[in-house]
Amino acid sequence: MVVLVALCTMVLANLLRTKVGRAWAAIRDNDIAAEALGVNIFLYKLLAFFVAGFFGGIAGGFWVSSIAAVSPEHFHFGWSLWLVGVVLIGGVGSLHGIFFGAMFMTLIPEGLKALIFLLTQSPFLTQLMPFLPLLLEKFLFVKEAVFGLSIALFLIFEPNGLSYRWWQIKNYFNLWPFSY
Repeated sequence: MVVLVALCTMVLANLLRTKVGRAWAAIRDNDIAAEALGVNIFLYKLLAFFVAGFFGGIAGGFWVSSIAAVSPEHFHFGWSLWLVGVVLIGGVGSLHGIFFGAMFMTLIPEGLKALIFLLTQSPFLTQLMPFLPLLLEKFLFVKEAVFGLSIALFLIFEPNGLSYRWWQIKNYFNLWPFSY
């Protein structure tokens, strides 16, 4: 799967450097200006839909091979919200943002669960905070609350996502001695 992700990422990164990728960026930034420059908006939006469906089909094909059967119960609304959260937290329109958002949305709940588990192991803390074992038992609600709070905080304080912060750090170190 790692090889497939690397291959699809390379294909998409190279596609974004072509005329099609520049047209997609122009449409994303300002579709009226892109149309004024002669970009066929309908064609490129249709092509973006096709490419997204292609990559989604590849991912779905490999996902189906790991389960026994496919049914509508596998596709609940929470997954759609999770994917939107990955894109918003990682950064809209960024290839790095997909990976940053997925890592954030996976590692933060797991770290929170490990923290709550470690806190429940201490008898002093469980006497001080008797709700800790209940938090571990009802962790799904805690996870959903942290998910909603993190999306709200990212939209307020970091609307460009984690990829923009990565871009700023990378530029700072690339220009370090003479950043002016």
